[in-house]
Amino acid sequence: MDEIQKINFSLKHFESSQDKDFINALTIYNNLIPVDTKTSTNEIIYFADNPNVQSNRQMFFFGLYVNNILMGFIETGYLKNTKTIIIDYIVLKEEYHLNSVFYPLFSLLQRFFSDKMLDYSYIVTEVSTKCPEECVDSESFFSRKMLQMEDFRLLDALYIQPKLGVRNEESNFKFQLMIKSVQPLVSIKKKTYLNILKDIYYEHYNAWYQTVDKENAEEYNAHIDAQYSMIEKALEKSETISLITQNPICEYFKAPDCHYNCSTAGFIAEKQTKNRPLLLIGIPFLAMAVFALSFLIYRLLEKYQIPAGSFVPIFAAITALSTSVFTISFTKISKK
Repeated sequence: MDEIQKINFSLKHFESSQDKDFINALTIYNNLIPVDTKTSTNEIIYFADNPNVQSNRQMFFFGLYVNNILMGFIETGYLKNTKTIIIDYIVLKEEYHLNSVFYPLFSLLQRFFSDKMLDYSYIVTEVSTKCPEECVDSESFFSRKMLQMEDFRLLDALYIQPKLGVRNEESNFKFQLMIKSVQPLVSIKKKTYLNILKDIYYEHYNAWYQTVDKENAEEYNAHIDAQYSMIEKALEKSETISLITQNPICEYFKAPDCHYNCSTAGFIAEKQTKNRPLLLIGIPFLAMAVFALSFLIYRLLEKYQIPAGSFVPIFAAITALSTSVFTISFTKISKK
């Protein structure tokens, strides 16, 4: 019978920061997300331990696994007023930026919310509109590219990411919202967009910083008011918001450093384990050599009638050295 090749994908819901692998998943996030889109890990830990601290939003955090090895992190929130799931971060290690990895894991995420019987109408996420020379992160491009194949569509309307903290000026720039509805849409009403925007701005961002930065709560609330008013004014003459189904072709699209030119096709390369036959043979050989040396010394002592007690330190040293070599060798084999 032919051997069946299989890859195991799994998703783990972290219910507190004490959950096994939560800190390891957060480390992957911390190493890959750039400063202008990064939320403080201390704040994430707080909300992992207090996911329901706000009445109109519930937070969810996940670890992503391939063959039972942790490879990524997801942070999401459920906004109850508009029944919207917002995906803050989907992070995968660079070598796993593949269609064949992303889609099974994203399917597990959707299945989780379905199994939880979470009543949602929309899933949204923020994606960067920066071009390559503006240092857009590969995570944002990768997510944008993958999600468009999952029926997410770009909202053709102004969207600005609020500051990730009152003093984080670098995080305040234009983004674009991607949205997926239960039933595919080609447009949404302006009022629907503004309701979702208000939910994101006030029940997600503002609620977050009202909790973790109470000293600057008033200043941050003023910032959110200004951002919301700016977008509302920009949409004064609009009645509906179009949903873009194709990648927009910007002037940088064909540039060699554009992330869209990086292929995400292919499969996970199997990690080969090197065999160490010489090392495996060497361990029993070493044990026999130590025994033979000890026996030889014993016979010499017996032949020349030398008291064995005077050579006890030598025997002890040989035994200790042999034990050390054996332990080190066995440890190396175990790690391999």
